[in-house]
Amino acid sequence: MKTKQLVLTALLLAMCIVFQSLKGISVYLTGSAVNALLIMATLAVGTSSGIFIALISPVIAYFMGLTPIMQMVPIMLFVVMIGNLTLVLLASRGRREKLPAWLALGAILKAVVLWLLVWYAVLPYFGGAVPEKMAAVVKTTFSITQLITAVIGCAIAYVIHIRVRHLYFAEQKS
Repeated sequence: MKTKQLVLTALLLAMCIVFQSLKGISVYLTGSAVNALLIMATLAVGTSSGIFIALISPVIAYFMGLTPIMQMVPIMLFVVMIGNLTLVLLASRGRREKLPAWLALGAILKAVVLWLLVWYAVLPYFGGAVPEKMAAVVKTTFSITQLITAVIGCAIAYVIHIRVRHLYFAEQKS
């Protein structure tokens, strides 16, 4: 990774950590911002940047104690990583063509992957210590809420990407 890419990745990761620490305000704010930052890292810096942030941000959230379900069921850390990777890899595919379609597919597949893993693997096999009321919240959070925040994050990232790309190419012409 070049110095510029490293610096941009570090900056986007720092922003991601700031938004993760605001989780108490709204999961919709936090989740949307984190998803947007994952996509922006992928589109603006490169796939390796998006992958790095997709993998490291859940680890940081775990050690900061920001996600109670991860504290109770640490395997959720890997579930979140897989969901993030799904979004990043599809956004990366969209860098070449039809970005809005790939982002939409990424948001949907991220939610589906998380839903399947949480509902049919993690909670049934590893969620014995999770109270029933909390399990219901976790099921909603890792399905519908993830879909909503991924869609919002994709929309935000797309608008920013188009604007920044437009400004960058306009600057290159002058």
